[in-house]
Amino acid sequence: MRARTVRTLLVAGTVLLGTLGSPSAAQALPACPSNAICLWRYQDGTGDVYVWRGGYVDLPAKFVDHVGSFRANRTGAFIDWATGKDCRPVRVGDYASNYQGRFGGKIDAVGNTC
Repeated sequence: MRARTVRTLLVAGTVLLGTLGSPSAAQALPACPSNAICLWRYQDGTGDVYVWRGGYVDLPAKFVDHVGSFRANRTGAFIDWATGKDCRPVRVGDYASNYQGRFGGKIDAVGNTC
């Protein structure tokens, strides 16, 4: 009887840990190709996507000041030109599922470095 109780508790603990370890915001965003930074128009990786793979690029008009979420699979830099150069470095593994209220509401370009 005691072995059965221990097994039940072990199963319950495994289920609980599996629930607590459910996907984080980074995993909830859609996939992004390796060696790229993906920018989505809306939060949680929804809407149009822009895939940046390197070099300096002015964002397409619909993304300027309107990046709702992103995932970085390479290093890069987000740049705002509104009042001179304001730059945010981006590292591999960085992401935001709701970026519009932060620098996503300012971003004009993406480059390799600040």
